[in-house]
Amino acid sequence: PTEAVFRRQSGNHLLIVGQREESARGMLAVALISLAAQHPKNSARFLIFDSSPPDSIEARSLERVARALPQDTTLVQSGDVTQAMISLGAELERRNDALVAASAPVTYLFIHGLQNNKKLRYDEELSFSVDAAASAENPGLLLNKLILEGANMGFHVIVTCDTYNNVMRSLSRKALSEFEMRIVFQMSANDSASLIETPAANNLGLYRALLFNAQQGWLET
Repeated sequence: PTEAVFRRQSGNHLLIVGQREESARGMLAVALISLAAQHPKNSARFLIFDSSPPDSIEARSLERVARALPQDTTLVQSGDVTQAMISLGAELERRNDALVAASAPVTYLFIHGLQNNKKLRYDEELSFSVDAAASAENPGLLLNKLILEGANMGFHVIVTCDTYNNVMRSLSRKALSEFEMRIVFQMSANDSASLIETPAANNLGLYRALLFNAQQGWLET
């Protein structure tokens, strides 16, 4: 079976790109269920950042899945994004202690519709700011740090985004390089080549995608 395997090592994050909203959301639902099935109750937790309109059919579909999981699962509302990221940043600092990291539950961040999560957008100017307090509480910078440093400590990020241009607007180049697993739907040859090193996604049909593993160098439909 086609699979994306998350290990405690650099680059173990997953990026899903393409204008296939329903398919991308379905992949997230399947990922939630399959990951939950593989982890004992207290060995994993899930945080879901969903940009779908509240009370919409789309939002309720992921909410139903979240409620069915036995693990600690949190649906992060728009107004709670900053506080959730500050808490994750503090947890990342605690996990710098190897003993703490080894015993801590694996934490999966599901971000659906990154292009709509403006608070999570990387701010390059703020990253060079002398205002340490502002930088330490900025959700976008905290997400960037979590992507860069978190995989080794049991943090894995699964992101969906509609276009390559919006990926580049939302993530730093260094953070993008940490997504060594990428799923792409049909897109232009140039965007495909930028994301998976081949224009192959330009020839995909409506109901197919490509899974690219940069670390191992393979591509699978």
